[in-house]
Amino acid sequence: PLRGRFLAHSTYSNYLYNSSPESIKTGGLFNKLDELKHCTSIYKNIDIICITETHLHKDIVDSELSIDGYRFFRKDRNFDIHNLDMTEITSEVSGGGGSIIYVKDTLSCDLAQPFCNKAPDSLAIEVECSIGKLCIACVYRSPNLNSLLNNLLLSCIKDICKESNPYETVLIGDFNLPDISWETGSLKNYSNSTNDKNLLQQLEFMDAFNELGLNWSLVNEITRHRMVQGVLQQSLLDQVLFTNDALVSSVKLLSPLGKSDHVSLKVE
Repeated sequence: PLRGRFLAHSTYSNYLYNSSPESIKTGGLFNKLDELKHCTSIYKNIDIICITETHLHKDIVDSELSIDGYRFFRKDRNFDIHNLDMTEITSEVSGGGGSIIYVKDTLSCDLAQPFCNKAPDSLAIEVECSIGKLCIACVYRSPNLNSLLNNLLLSCIKDICKESNPYETVLIGDFNLPDISWETGSLKNYSNSTNDKNLLQQLEFMDAFNELGLNWSLVNEITRHRMVQGVLQQSLLDQVLFTNDALVSSVKLLSPLGKSDHVSLKVE
């Protein structure tokens, strides 16, 4: 059974989430794996671990990513993020991106299709619990996605959050929506005359969340601290969204993994 305090205050799971962006050569999950294993020894009741911006690639084999007591599902970046117009089919794959979900080996779960086949840099699983299936999606929305990939990711999110689905859904990850006010569920300082592509894409995601009736946990918290040319930038980029407000009872901000500039989130 799904353990912890995650669903209806009786059969809920604990999740640990971390986004780990750094340079392709020195960052990502691989160089933080020992610390992640240490975290699982401290937080022994963690059932599911979601990590974005893993920066994994085909030369890193599954056996190098194993953690005792868990199995995992990985989604490495499989597209060239620099191919902005997407008018050509290319076999080139740019670095960075990607997501991974670790699941306690006592839990029954499968990949959620077709989300995992279509969603860029993101993946989802369906977990068996006392109320039936629960869909958990680990989402990474790169700020560099072009319109085609942005629309594809948004379409995939809409599909797994439809009211007609035979399961409830939790979305957790780095949505990169810095210009969204989570207090009002709207774009900050929005003007109908704006033609800023990035702002309009953020607005599309927020409008979809509202139309789907999603709830979210974080409002004024800071999940990323980054120094840019000597200036500290603080943003709320990571979020936990869910289709039923009984799904999540608490979200705690924990220390980052390694030198990541994103905090970790412990979700119950």
